[in-house]
Amino acid sequence: MTRLLPVLAFVVFSCASVPQRKAGLSLDTRIGMLSEKEKSMANELLTYGLEHEALYTLLDSLKPMSSLGQALSFSLAKKEGMTDGHRQVVNIEADSIQLALKELDSWHRILKVLSTDELQFLMIPFRKPWDEKRHLQILVCRKDEFQKTLEKEAAFFAQWGFTAHADPATVLTTIEFESKNDRYRAYGYLFGYPDHAVDFFVNASITGEETGEFVTRDFFHMSVAAGEKGYFTYAVPKDYVPVRSDSVIYNRATATLNRYNHLKGRYQKDGLSGTLSLIWPHYK
Repeated sequence: MTRLLPVLAFVVFSCASVPQRKAGLSLDTRIGMLSEKEKSMANELLTYGLEHEALYTLLDSLKPMSSLGQALSFSLAKKEGMTDGHRQVVNIEADSIQLALKELDSWHRILKVLSTDELQFLMIPFRKPWDEKRHLQILVCRKDEFQKTLEKEAAFFAQWGFTAHADPATVLTTIEFESKNDRYRAYGYLFGYPDHAVDFFVNASITGEETGEFVTRDFFHMSVAAGEKGYFTYAVPKDYVPVRSDSVIYNRATATLNRYNHLKGRYQKDGLSGTLSLIWPHYK
């Protein structure tokens, strides 16, 4: 697919800004709650997110939620032959398991420290293990946009009893363990894809199940600092012609990326303190 150029260019820079509210804890107080190793882990996590599609959750409201890098993976899943309801699943005395649990505990501490009134950081286990390993995804939710999505798509999310004020952790854990196409639709909405892209992806999955044939497609890409394709990206029909909603997303993402590229050099030199100052300029 050739490089995508903006279809419309009317989105002003101010649209990319996110309203900020005063934080409950100061920047120094939050950072002081972490060990030196945890500070490094937190900064690496946030930097990865800013360089990739989580930019549009951390510095913008385009995406109600984003993933923050590759899934964590630990040898904690059931071994072959273990039954449903098996009690002794993990040998917690093993040195390797102790190390895994220590790392996981650090991640839980980090995500709790990073979470504020605006942003909620979560670690959600994937439903299925692979190679006897449990994989967990770290996500960040912009809570007001997450709430708006639940409200906008109430006819879909109400089937689980979710309303606009449902806890993102409950929503995402439920969705991850749901049937495939409901899972696709829920993630599509919450990852900030337009309605037409969500409908296409879900319908293509259903068609593939019915016919056994893969539905061909193209992709609509928003650039991130790490690259132009494959990050904030959604599937569209083959030979699709972008419409106004695609252009709005593209131009707004471009404005936010340009703002980030302009600012990041000023903050990166200060480690976690600088990264958090970039994400939450209202901290004092």
